[in-house]
Amino acid sequence: MSDDRRVVVIGSGPAGAMAARELVRRGIRVTMLDAGIDIQSGTLVRLGARNVFRVKQQLRPETGHEISGDPKTLHYAQLALGGLSNSWTGAVPRYAPQDFTDGERLHERYRWPVSYSDLIPYYEDAERLLTITGGRRDVPQLQAGVAAYRHDLPDDWRAFQELSARYGQGFTTMPIADGSPSMMVRRSTAFNSYTAIVRPMRRAKNFELKTGMHALRLQWSGAARRVQGVTCFNRRTSKMEFVAANAVVVACGALASAKLLHNSVCSDFPQGLGNAYGLLGRFLHDHPREWWMLTLDRPRTLLAPPAYLTRLPHTISAPLLSTSWTLGTVGTFDTIRSRFGMKSSRVGVQVFGTMVPTENSYARPSATLKDEFGLPNLNIRIQFSAEEVANVVRARQHLMTLLEESGNRSTLGDIVPTLHPGTSVHYGGTVRMHADPKYGVLDAWNRIHDARSVVVCDAGCFTTGSEKNPTLTIMALAARAAARLAHDLKHSGDPS
Repeated sequence: MSDDRRVVVIGSGPAGAMAARELVRRGIRVTMLDAGIDIQSGTLVRLGARNVFRVKQQLRPETGHEISGDPKTLHYAQLALGGLSNSWTGAVPRYAPQDFTDGERLHERYRWPVSYSDLIPYYEDAERLLTITGGRRDVPQLQAGVAAYRHDLPDDWRAFQELSARYGQGFTTMPIADGSPSMMVRRSTAFNSYTAIVRPMRRAKNFELKTGMHALRLQWSGAARRVQGVTCFNRRTSKMEFVAANAVVVACGALASAKLLHNSVCSDFPQGLGNAYGLLGRFLHDHPREWWMLTLDRPRTLLAPPAYLTRLPHTISAPLLSTSWTLGTVGTFDTIRSRFGMKSSRVGVQVFGTMVPTENSYARPSATLKDEFGLPNLNIRIQFSAEEVANVVRARQHLMTLLEESGNRSTLGDIVPTLHPGTSVHYGGTVRMHADPKYGVLDAWNRIHDARSVVVCDAGCFTTGSEKNPTLTIMALAARAAARLAHDLKHSGDPS
């Protein structure tokens, strides 16, 4: 490949960082653009494999978008190097093999063009970077990944684990990117995609990072049938800049990536880049989420790191309708006490549910609202159905039943009112993958069907969602897409 050929990667979050890393290690010249200027400040102290002190800036909802679905819909963005990895919990479970096929029972439009086996080497590569604490055995609906630090569940939870297995569920340590057992760092998370992946790459001759660069639109050449670069607003100089490219990797997050492509109109794509079938921005989905506390009638050993109860088997669940449960401590004091094997009657529980993505859930240009550059903001329309909400509510009783059958009655405490879109910060599906362009914007390699020099590899690419945290699967998909892009550039000179 000639020295002047380059790929622009937009976004330094986990997806963009993994894509850039894969391209750089394969000899491709990469320029990364990020609207952030610095890493978000914070403090994290870990002792004895527990987070005993943590200061982080709270996520703030992004304003300016039009909300036409659930009026309580939220959208969070992180204008900092590393993106949302500045604020995440670090939960990194793998998707199960059936998570990629479950939607096929409903309709062809829910068929992923990739399988679990396609992602295994990329899962493993990402897990080695993440420095995970977790279990090392497969359980139902969760394959064990590469854990740097093994953590087994306390003995007095074994009866609950055995009972869960009789229901076809797994109960294990939640895989968490918690880093070394002891550390003190000036950031709010153990793993941050900028500090762990991007910053070390800055020593490479074929990598550059341009910060404060707000991407506005991709420039498409109809004559060359490929992208030519990215028009940006440089927040440092307050001037417009054009960054030339032979291919572009978009990794801005499900909503921001859809907005960028909607903004990238041209004669070949008058409705937005890649929007030939009107699918861009559609099939938006999220995790319905609840947090509550249980009080047990007899104390059990505190769960830190948290434990994970996997979904009920796919075969006995409605398609694309499931829940998972994360059980942990309530507050920092209990986390510290867990270091000494102490017990408590209090258990904090977080539940993630799922929703069935439809064309009626979308992020598309608003007809009335504009951003600071005069470009349309988004009209975000998403609402959980009655059945999707009921599915999460049923999860309360299921967990309490399992606890009672394993020897503990429990009392449900206050429920944090979070059952509206955006609270989980897990939007996906707006630039979905599918082998058929009538059902998806992207192909099996995350490339826009009609613009193969453009790769989208954040959660917007998800064909469907599962009940699991999406970050690890985002990272694996991004690395896989970048590996194919590098191959095409080096062997044919052009991914188009």
